[in-house]
Amino acid sequence: MASSLFYLLLLVQVCSITAKRLDATKSPRFPAILIFGDSLLDTGNNNFIPTILKANHKPYGQDFPGKIPTGRFSNGKLVSDLLASALGIKDTVPPFLDPNLPQEELQTGVCFASAGSGYDDMTTVMRSNDVTINYFSGGARRLQFPLIGGYHDFLLQRVQAFVKELYNQGCRNMLIAGLPPLGCWGAGFNMGGRCVDYSQSQSYNQKLVAMLSQLQESLPGSKLVYADFYTPLFDMMNNPQEYGKTSIFTIVSILQYIYARALFSNGKIHKRV
Repeated sequence: MASSLFYLLLLVQVCSITAKRLDATKSPRFPAILIFGDSLLDTGNNNFIPTILKANHKPYGQDFPGKIPTGRFSNGKLVSDLLASALGIKDTVPPFLDPNLPQEELQTGVCFASAGSGYDDMTTVMRSNDVTINYFSGGARRLQFPLIGGYHDFLLQRVQAFVKELYNQGCRNMLIAGLPPLGCWGAGFNMGGRCVDYSQSQSYNQKLVAMLSQLQESLPGSKLVYADFYTPLFDMMNNPQEYGKTSIFTIVSILQYIYARALFSNGKIHKRV
C-alpha cells in the first residue's frame, strides 16, 4: 500500500441515510452508504477529473477482483468497499463521477471522495492534506494563521459546516476520523515541509471530539462518531513487533471496521474503541 494513503487523511465520513425497510430480517440495517474523503476512500473519482493524482495504472489493483487498476490508491479494495461490505450493503462502492454509473447504484450509495482533497479550498482537489500540504509546506494559510491552533479552529469550522450540510440533506449517522500522528511522513514533508510535532495532531483531535459532542446535541437524531486513528497508529509505530507482518493497509481496514461497528452501537460520541 502506498504511504500516501496516510498523509491524505483528514476526514473519513460514513453517511447512512435512514429509510424504511420492507423486511428488517433480510435487509441491511442501513440501506445506503455515502463516502466523503481523500485517497484513502477514493474509489476512482479522480479518473474522471483533470489531476495528476490518479491510480488507474499498475501496480495499483493487483489484488483487486480482476487484477485491474480502478483508480483506488491501493493494491486491492479500499476502506470504502470494506465498510459497505461489512454492513451488508454492497461489495464495492462505485465512484459518483463515473459517467457509466448505473442508476440503481445511487440507491445504495456511492463514493464522492477524491484523492488530494481537503476542507480548505486552498488545498484543492480532506484531513492531513490541509495540515501537511497547505500549512506546514509553507502555504498561504501559514501567513494567515501564524499559530497552528488558529488553523485547526478554521478547519473545524469547515468540518462543522460540512456535517450540518449533510444533516440537512438527511444524513443522521456519520463517522469522522481525527488526525493520525503526522510526524515526518506525507506529501507536505516530501514537498519540503518540516516535520510535524505529534502534539499538533493530539491538539486537533481533542478539539474535534469536543466539537462533535456539542454539535450532536444541536442536531436531533444525529449520531456523530469520532474515530481515533492517532492512538492505534502511534502504538503500531512504537511497537511494530506486536503486529507481525500484517500490512498497514490491512491494519487500517481492521480499524475502520471496528469504528464502523461502534458507529451503529449506542448513539453516543466514542472517543475510542
